[in-house]
Amino acid sequence: MNNETKKEGFKLIQKPAKGKMGALLIVFAWIAVWNVIYQALHPTLEASGLHIVNWAFFVTVTLFFMQEELTYKQRFWHTLVGGAVGLLIAAAIILVYVELLKKGTAPLVSISIPLVIGIGLLILAHPYMPAVFNNVGFVYLIVAFIDADNLIPMLPWYLVSLAAGSLILNLPCGVFINLYVKNLTKKAIAAAKKAEAVK
Repeated sequence: MNNETKKEGFKLIQKPAKGKMGALLIVFAWIAVWNVIYQALHPTLEASGLHIVNWAFFVTVTLFFMQEELTYKQRFWHTLVGGAVGLLIAAAIILVYVELLKKGTAPLVSISIPLVIGIGLLILAHPYMPAVFNNVGFVYLIVAFIDADNLIPMLPWYLVSLAAGSLILNLPCGVFINLYVKNLTKKAIAAAKKAEAVK
């Protein structure tokens, strides 16, 4: 059997790739710092009328790092645009549902029609526009439905929170990790040159 076609079996414990733990520590530290800042500022923001929603803000970074097949730049845009599309589709589903109910359509049919169309759009349009219709959109659509009654009035704040999370959490994390990797690469090249000179 060709080695390239072999699949690795399940491993409960494995050694992380070189530099992986350092990158994860950077991400952890950044999220921890912003969690403290968020908790400290949240009451003041709420009192001033700024509703930065916890889940919409912090889930961005989880989804950003789950998209390992993409570059950091691609992850940023897929998370920001995909999340916004998911929220907008969720809002559209609610609006259509309410309108169908007003016209006397059965509740199950009223929710099923727009839901099937919204999910179909996310799935079938993905190959053509992956940055717009993607799994990030699915996550934001599903989580937004947890509090469906407040989805429409809170939609602007969900979008603002998504944008804030992308800019405050994801963008700096991508920059920090790129700098960290470049530094590791420089050190590796310098070590290789030194070893070559010794020979």
